[in-house]
Amino acid sequence: MEEEQKKEKKFITKERSISAIIGLVIGIALTCLVAFCMDYFAKSAGIAKLKYGDETLATVAGKSISTGTIYEKAKKTQGLTLLISEVDKAILNDMYELTEKEEEEVKEEADYYIEYYGALGYSEEDFLTGNGFANYDEFLDDIRANKKSTKYLYDYLEEKLEPGAVQKYYDENKDNIETYDSEHILVKVSDTVTDEQALALANEIIGKLNEGKTFDEIVEEYGDRITHEELGYQGKTASLEQAYIDELVALQDGEYSKTPIKTSYGYHIVHKLATSTFEDLRGTIIETLSEDLMTADSNLMYKAFVELRKEKNLTIFDEELKEQYEKYCDNLYKTEETETDTNTEAEQ
Repeated sequence: MEEEQKKEKKFITKERSISAIIGLVIGIALTCLVAFCMDYFAKSAGIAKLKYGDETLATVAGKSISTGTIYEKAKKTQGLTLLISEVDKAILNDMYELTEKEEEEVKEEADYYIEYYGALGYSEEDFLTGNGFANYDEFLDDIRANKKSTKYLYDYLEEKLEPGAVQKYYDENKDNIETYDSEHILVKVSDTVTDEQALALANEIIGKLNEGKTFDEIVEEYGDRITHEELGYQGKTASLEQAYIDELVALQDGEYSKTPIKTSYGYHIVHKLATSTFEDLRGTIIETLSEDLMTADSNLMYKAFVELRKEKNLTIFDEELKEQYEKYCDNLYKTEETETDTNTEAEQ
């Protein structure tokens, strides 16, 4: 039971950091059709031969189901979504390259989902194939694409703000908005461990850290006698006990508690791993400063990508998909006009 609670707490702690790909996981079932549709697009344009040729995909009750039938149905219901997804990936892959830290975050997000659904009884293979991925690397590629989309949106929004607004906000609010990455060792007070015993054990552990032992070595040595958690980046308003937050703020990066920190759980040894940088907080600041822009135009995020595709000279050769895309764009801007008219009438 305690182990399940620990897992649940870890998921909750990580939830904010992976919120950017919630939409991805909801929609990834569509990706299983991409390869087939792209093959057919190529054949239709006379560029390459369809992988399955012109042959029938299946027969039943004396009737055949052709590649063309499947393609036409897929095109009407999901073709534009799939096409634009591939278009945006191609554009963003040329525009952005992820840093080493961002690549680590991509893997953490992928592993989080696999671990989360693993706790619900799904194997890694079930999770991947059930969501349209041939393997783990394809899942990573989708998360990378999502992260690059986010980077573009931040750049797009920042250009609409006053020059230097993001840096100014950071400089003026740094103390309130910065976050801290930490891990900690907890010695619990319980029915079988008195307050005095927990304190003594925590001091013993600090003594071994002072002698040069690492947190990993301590965790291995003390096993079930202690609890070890990596909390990730937490701010001053995090749902942690104040004593822990105060210690976290006071420590320098790389330092650990020299005396045990008492909370309602027992005694903690806090290890401050890193403090957020401007680049770490840039996206959050841009979102904060852009709230009015996004409230005024609920379609702003979608228009950002429409503008990008136009800038990169998107040309759709399939007439039906081209018409679908033009209608989609028209609806985005018609909605803006309707909202503007409604707001004007309300003001009058």
